[in-house]
Amino acid sequence: MVHMEKGSNLEEAATTLHPCWDAYRLADKRESVVYLNSFSGEATTIFPSTLQIARGGILADAMGLGKTIMTIALLVTHFGKGGSCTSSDSQASAVANYSNHIPHKSPNTSKKSKGTSDFSKLLKFKAPLIGGGSLIICPMTLLGQWKAEIETHVQPGTLTVYVHYGQSRPRDAKFLAQSDIVLTTYGVLASEYSSENSEENGGLYSVQWFRIVLDEAHIIKSSKSQISIATAALAADRRWCLTGTPIQNKLEDIYSLLRFLRIEPWGNWGLWHKLIQKPYEEGNERGLKLVQSILRQIMLRRTKSSTDRDGRPIIVLPPARVEIIYCEMTAAEKDFYDALFKRSKVKFDQFVAQGRVLHNYASILELLLRLRQCCDHPFLVKSRGDTREFLDLNKLAKRFLQGGKDAIGKESNILQSEAYIKEVVEELRNGEEGECPICLEVYEDAVLTPCAHRLCRECLLASWSNATTGSCPVCRSIINRQELITAPTSSRFQIDIEKNWIESSKISVLLQDLENLRSSGSKSILFSQWTAFLDLLEIPLSRRNFTFLRLDGTLNQQQREKVINQFTEDDNILVLLMSLKAGGVGINLTAASNAFLLDPWWNPAVEEQAVMRIHRIGQTRTVSIKRFIVKGTVEERMEAVQARKQKMISGALTDQEVRTARIEELKMLFT
Repeated sequence: MVHMEKGSNLEEAATTLHPCWDAYRLADKRESVVYLNSFSGEATTIFPSTLQIARGGILADAMGLGKTIMTIALLVTHFGKGGSCTSSDSQASAVANYSNHIPHKSPNTSKKSKGTSDFSKLLKFKAPLIGGGSLIICPMTLLGQWKAEIETHVQPGTLTVYVHYGQSRPRDAKFLAQSDIVLTTYGVLASEYSSENSEENGGLYSVQWFRIVLDEAHIIKSSKSQISIATAALAADRRWCLTGTPIQNKLEDIYSLLRFLRIEPWGNWGLWHKLIQKPYEEGNERGLKLVQSILRQIMLRRTKSSTDRDGRPIIVLPPARVEIIYCEMTAAEKDFYDALFKRSKVKFDQFVAQGRVLHNYASILELLLRLRQCCDHPFLVKSRGDTREFLDLNKLAKRFLQGGKDAIGKESNILQSEAYIKEVVEELRNGEEGECPICLEVYEDAVLTPCAHRLCRECLLASWSNATTGSCPVCRSIINRQELITAPTSSRFQIDIEKNWIESSKISVLLQDLENLRSSGSKSILFSQWTAFLDLLEIPLSRRNFTFLRLDGTLNQQQREKVINQFTEDDNILVLLMSLKAGGVGINLTAASNAFLLDPWWNPAVEEQAVMRIHRIGQTRTVSIKRFIVKGTVEERMEAVQARKQKMISGALTDQEVRTARIEELKMLFT
């Protein structure tokens, strides 16, 4: 990593012909060579090399192999701060640096290059840039862990650390530049990027950072998302992406990382699409080979099976036993499931007959959601939030419109138009489902914001930087937590679940396993994607006197830290209930040695991320991973879908196969 930061690979890059250019020898002059850019049409006689502007790269070691520790070692080993500079100096040097590292134009070429980087569009901030230390950006869940790891592994007094978080955080550039390491979250960064005026910018954007580190860097994979644009706009000399999954779903995920790293010319979407994305989607290996040649120079990727030069494993971890537990439904559960399945299949078959499967994709996901939840516990099928006050949707519409008037004070400036409100209410009245704009899954415990946007409760609260207020991810309106309305359908549970408690077959098997582990004192984490299922699990755990804690996306950063510390340090707490959304980022939970994945997730990488919270550096005991599947249900068929998804991630399917896969998968699930 030190080698990459010092830029010692520049010599090799300077002698490598840029992949966008072809060399042609002039027929009349054997010594002369003309270089032609096949994308822009430019010609030059100067050798167009490929050089990276920013120094750094992608640390893509598999989860649990110590990316955090390696980064801290880099912070200590190769440390420095940039000097103060004015806005014009800083931007001029950045642009000059950029210009020096792209193919040169010949003096006779007047045509403007189409190959310039998109990053030049991002240099919008005009405030003076002050030289600072290292900025580390991570999910909120990991803020405390980064601080604790630095304090544990760095000699006291060596580096100063400041956590830039919370409503009262200072925006003064000189204050931020004083600390050797500044820790912040993606949420804070997005907030400062969107709220600051481009003419009078402050905060994180007023500092020329010595180094920027993105932890869980796949968070910026969507190139058009605000957080991806916000990270790319930061000024820095050295840049790093830490992620165990640089490609999560598609090859395009890499583009955002290269744009942030300033690996030219691949920060330009036109070049990326023409030379990499399009050939790859058409099944041409050229696109994939080009990506591999780019990543070979800038990415370090090691797994648990990697060996050193002498053939020895680079890391020795205790074994991890993965076991699939197939549960049998009771007769009553099977009757309930079969009735639900038949009803769902009739609706699905209607969509197939009409040729409108993908047009009704969200509705079909809702049908599948109910079937999947039924496998956990029949109570979940009708689980929704407490909304009796707003079962009259006309009252709800008035509440939205009145809220807009109260917030703005002028009827002409209502937050949302009356037509939009009517549309939202009509969707609710018709029982129409959709996708949460954050997790892109069917709503789970959906809430409505005062600006009439619908999101999963956990997704929304997890996106805020504090527990009580935050902005709407859709329109950036400021919202108070007490203003949220649970999306009106029926009550969270239609019956008194305490009074009428019945164990489902899956819960019975789980409880038997936990009872067997109780005497050993080993800790267990129960993962589910539904917070309502975590609610249900609390009942039998309490009745059987299991001491447990819970961690989901509704907890703020301080609450999460407290839960993790308590679970790690208290020997009496044997069980942690955790939602997959909260557990999918780099939390270190090596105090546990048992993982129970209670329901399958569409993307197998999400399950893998959750498990790696336990089986990682620091684990001293054999790890047991149990995946629960109910026999003869949609859960069994989801295993085949996961295998297909794995092929998509590895690039084994062509783009045409990817397009048709969704319909084939749905048909498979409804057979």
